[in-house]
Amino acid sequence: MAQVAISPDVLEWARKRAGMPFETLSKRFKKYPFWLDRQGGPTFQQLETLASVLHLPVGMFFLPEPPKENLPLPDFRRMADGGSQRPSTELIDTIHICQRRQRWYREYVAGSGATPPTFVGCADVGDQPAVVAGQIRTVLKLEVGSRNEAATWEEFLRQFIAFTRESGVLVMINGVVGNNTHRPLNPREFRGFAITDSFAPLVFVNGADTKSGQIFTLAHELAHIWVGKGGVSNSAADDLPEQLGPDSTVERFCNAVAAEVLVPMAQLSNMELPTDVDQAKAMIARTFRTSTLVALRRMKDLGRLSYDDFQDAYDAELDFLKRKVKQKKSSGGDFYNTMGARVDPHFASAVISAALEGQTLMGDAFELLNIKNSATFRREARHLGVIS
Repeated sequence: MAQVAISPDVLEWARKRAGMPFETLSKRFKKYPFWLDRQGGPTFQQLETLASVLHLPVGMFFLPEPPKENLPLPDFRRMADGGSQRPSTELIDTIHICQRRQRWYREYVAGSGATPPTFVGCADVGDQPAVVAGQIRTVLKLEVGSRNEAATWEEFLRQFIAFTRESGVLVMINGVVGNNTHRPLNPREFRGFAITDSFAPLVFVNGADTKSGQIFTLAHELAHIWVGKGGVSNSAADDLPEQLGPDSTVERFCNAVAAEVLVPMAQLSNMELPTDVDQAKAMIARTFRTSTLVALRRMKDLGRLSYDDFQDAYDAELDFLKRKVKQKKSSGGDFYNTMGARVDPHFASAVISAALEGQTLMGDAFELLNIKNSATFRREARHLGVIS
């Protein structure tokens, strides 16, 4: 069979990009070391398999030299060691998936004559975080009094997501790349990102993170939408202003806004909190339907906890929540319900309707929704109520 000549530099770039050990790839492709020495090359069928294993389009292997691949969005992440981190292929591919969805939806919404949301880029990092947070709560109808419908803060997260989607922000939540369970997303690398746009702003939340982490991330990324500065973040509720450097102005502001969205200081200051930290933490979480981690963060902001006491309490609570999650038995879930959580239903309904009306190719619809066949497409269409 005919062999394809591939640049050894491109082969090694593709392997390292995917984080694939040389020994592992050589076991899968016995002649890989020979290809690197320009002794022959893969057949086209082998190349297709190699491309699938390394998560790259086949066409990339025909480049004369490795491309310069940068993070597709501004990088607001703060690394633990203070340095930079090469973005994983999982992060890059997830951003590309969301960018394609966002571009498609923008054209769809703009073409329909819909009125764009007015809040994208309406604020500035020099504004008062409490004022911006108040705007977000008002737009999303997320005021504290309306949260009583949520029995727990996990239920509040679902409510928070639904309200955000209704406001005109696309919300995508996933813990893997597409539907590939072999490509998990690492919350330590990133917790979320925002893509700002006047017609189709998009927020992605890393579903591999804890539910409490997802609540804070959603609020944080909404702040990015409000100031019109999209990018990738890994902020959490325990990121305090004194921990962030002078080059983290945007992240400090978005963290402050997120904390105010979830637990307004004006209301917290008027509460008669118990002196016991655990009781006070539980009371705040119950009143505002937020996580106990955010509750501890706001107790620190209120001056009820010192820096060291906050860190100790936060770490202990985080360990407790992680153990609690592990103890829960997974039911496996329903794929279509899972997809409804992963992909914004407004986006999915629009894609399905456009495909059924012939405005979008069926193959493009499959790719946008990460589904593989027409049977799954029809079931998802019925699940969303697009067809009966």
